[in-house]
Amino acid sequence: MKESEGFCDLHIHSNYSDSDADLESIFKDASQRNLCCIAVTDHDTVKAIPPAKNYSTAFNLELIEAIEISAQHKDCEVHILGYFIDSSYPELLKELEYIRDLRRERLSFMVEKLNELGLELDVELLFSKIGQNIPTRLHLALELIENKKVSSLREAFRKYLSPGRPAYRSRFKHSVKEAIDLIKASGGLSFLAHPHMIADQSWVEEFICLGIDGLEVIYPGMPPVKRSLYSNLASKYNLLKSGGSDAHGSYKAHTNIGQVKIPYSWIVEMKSRLAQAKT
Repeated sequence: MKESEGFCDLHIHSNYSDSDADLESIFKDASQRNLCCIAVTDHDTVKAIPPAKNYSTAFNLELIEAIEISAQHKDCEVHILGYFIDSSYPELLKELEYIRDLRRERLSFMVEKLNELGLELDVELLFSKIGQNIPTRLHLALELIENKKVSSLREAFRKYLSPGRPAYRSRFKHSVKEAIDLIKASGGLSFLAHPHMIADQSWVEEFICLGIDGLEVIYPGMPPVKRSLYSNLASKYNLLKSGGSDAHGSYKAHTNIGQVKIPYSWIVEMKSRLAQAKT
């Protein structure tokens, strides 16, 4: 099989953010599923990329340097995927360190709210378990399970940690435009992640007008009518297309690596767009 005829998964999370899948298992799974290219798109961190490059070589599997940046739009969380970024770009690393601090503040606030509800969590113990990884709501949900405050991740988010629930807080540094600009400054291409989950669908075209490069048009559970809608929008605005499983290891059911995949020809189009931008 020619590489141009292969398949890719461009939305995978590792245990550097909110997955329990280590990099070796990610590359092993991708290889066993005959993928030729993947992107590890951890939330607001690129710390997995240097070691992932070694696994890319070991498994002879192309790695796209990537990230998923959490942005905020009208008090709603919006995720922007960045592909082909320079993960060593100093300004990017500086911004990500600041985001990490904001995420710690966010989690501290959420623990405080949970404790006001009588759940009695130790925030310092929580951060000691997270270590140098990016703090996420998933870590807090796991702590609730370990302390027997809830019986499942689903219950933790449904009762406490999702938008509209008593311990939720939306606090992110970047607007959608700022996230797009940061990815562009890092040499990458920006994509709107899982657009069918956007709270107000009129925002999709609004984000397109902000200069986004592409849309994630293939995603687990995305209704066919939505897939057609976003594919048509991509054609209308000359945008690139992407997709992937959004795999989070065992933490997210029914999203195995390679379960949702895209043709390598889409990667070729991305590389062509980047080359045009440099000429």
